[in-house]
Amino acid sequence: MDQSSSPRHTIPDTLPREDSAILSRLVIDDPQADVARERARVAEAQPMSANHHHESTISTMEAPEEAAAPRRRQEHLKSSHPRKETKFGEYILGQTLGEGEFGKVKMGWKKEGGVQVAIKLIRRETLGNNPNRLPKIYREISILRGLQHPNIVRLHEMVETERHIGIILEYASGGELFDYILNHRYLKDNAARRLFAQLVSGVGYLHKKGIVHRDLKLENLLLDRNRNIIITDFGFANTFSPDDELGEDIEYNLNNKDFVTKMGLEHILPTGHRRGDLMQTSCGSPCYAAPELVVSDSLYTGRKVDVWSCGVILVRQPQLTSESQQ
Repeated sequence: MDQSSSPRHTIPDTLPREDSAILSRLVIDDPQADVARERARVAEAQPMSANHHHESTISTMEAPEEAAAPRRRQEHLKSSHPRKETKFGEYILGQTLGEGEFGKVKMGWKKEGGVQVAIKLIRRETLGNNPNRLPKIYREISILRGLQHPNIVRLHEMVETERHIGIILEYASGGELFDYILNHRYLKDNAARRLFAQLVSGVGYLHKKGIVHRDLKLENLLLDRNRNIIITDFGFANTFSPDDELGEDIEYNLNNKDFVTKMGLEHILPTGHRRGDLMQTSCGSPCYAAPELVVSDSLYTGRKVDVWSCGVILVRQPQLTSESQQ
């Protein structure tokens, strides 16, 4: 579940007024830092050639003047009708940006004003008695708090109350890349190259830090107001040991169960990981998943799964066909 994820369960449209006591709070940084992050994305997106200007690059993704306003699967324009103020911690809750299995993502802002944020509200009652759900949420928070890259969503704060776990994230006002392409049919070549470079930059940063995303797809690539990429939704992300290289022999024989058993590759090491980036949990979205996630229950290498998904985003999706391929 993230800022523009597709609804999977029906959840009441309004959340109760959050008046329960805050049980714990983890502050990473102030949302005002997003202003500098936006400037960093703009600077990163500037063409290398001195013969071009950033404005021309941005214009490659702007809709033609005669085009209708883009439609999104979740419209979050503010209502003209007065409504009671609902707060969560220090934040006022606005319109719903997206829905997921455990709750909603709401727009939010502090009462004194400032930068808008996305607040992922997880209802504790939806977690049930499954012992794996809460650790998965805490793992996502743990991963996000250590990430600082212009093209990866920034975690600002985590607040726990009796009824909710709230994850306060950087707000991407441009919505999903999926919706943008759906409304504009295809990307122009310059825009496609720029966005894919941003995606690869973000994924490369994750891998260097020992993190695999495992759910890269158009719906999890958001856009800021300047149409730059923000990678989001780290619910399936996991960590690995980036300094432990497996070697070609091991990677080639991962489907050979006798070899895997002989080498002890299924064993969890004292570090909490298997060797290298070996993983076994089948996860992600089938349309973007690498074959080893779909047709086998064998071990797989997490980084290659991410690279496969990047390739699907670039090549295999009809909506991503650039102007030169029309």
